[in-house]
Amino acid sequence: MTLLQPWALLLLPLAAIPFILKSHQGQFYSWIEMVPADKHSEIANLLLKATISLLIICIVLALASPQGESKQEQKIGKGAQTVLVIDRSVSMDHPFAGQATGGRAAEIKSMAARRLITDFIDSRPDDMMGVVGFTNSALYGMKITANRDAIHAAIKAATGPALNQTNIGAGITQGVTLFDNIQSSGSRAVILLSDGAGKLSPRVKYKISQQLTGKKINLYWIVLREPDDISIFNGANYSDEQAPDAINLDRFFKSLNIKYKAFEADNPTTLESALREINAKEKNMIQYSVIIPGHDYANNLIMIAMVLSLLILLIKNLRIH
Repeated sequence: MTLLQPWALLLLPLAAIPFILKSHQGQFYSWIEMVPADKHSEIANLLLKATISLLIICIVLALASPQGESKQEQKIGKGAQTVLVIDRSVSMDHPFAGQATGGRAAEIKSMAARRLITDFIDSRPDDMMGVVGFTNSALYGMKITANRDAIHAAIKAATGPALNQTNIGAGITQGVTLFDNIQSSGSRAVILLSDGAGKLSPRVKYKISQQLTGKKINLYWIVLREPDDISIFNGANYSDEQAPDAINLDRFFKSLNIKYKAFEADNPTTLESALREINAKEKNMIQYSVIIPGHDYANNLIMIAMVLSLLILLIKNLRIH
């Protein structure tokens, strides 16, 4: 057993207060010999003081937060080790391309991404997931974990607005490093969610190539289209110098010796469809360790303290006047 707040034990001497302080309840007599001895009352008074002292001890120990030993369990499921790399640029607070002229308020891309990614996470209970956001630089969100509460909190943070820049290279390289300190088990994938591309320097391209191929990581890119954006699937023959950034990035990803697929989404429905397809592709046997926290004894101590409080109240109301 471990104590999360051991400093609280310094308050234990307070348990002696009921035996130190004298009670002034009852009648005052000028001559004590005229009062008959009452052993039952003395015993009851002693038990009452002991109960109050025990109540103080329970409260102090509860403040110390005693925890049982945590255990590590091996789990086997069907899923993948996945890192979500999410664009946090200001443009993510714009509506989808397919909703820009709808004449009514439309769901913005960041909110739709948060909602649908949360559903995606909840539909894959056996996955281990990590989160990275990016604007002008990478923003660490959460290491690869099976803790759903932590993942949800990281997704919420990663879908908030930030700066008006899109540094995809920093986001991908940071996302891939999350796989460094975790043993490979089953499938590994990076899901890149962005509404822009940006240029990658030769140094960054080389680093991404080495990371993705060396760790055998699958890559999925979901492009959230802006109005008037050129589709990466338009089939036009651009030279490398004239091609839009998104098409150049798609070409670079295709040149890597990895499993890669791109999607385009211009409304929440197509985004949901892309996530559903990724969900179907990334379901392999996965084995991972889960740390189960030890029992929290503070709750038990608080319940005991409540029972003792009721007992003290009962005793105090059973006095014979």
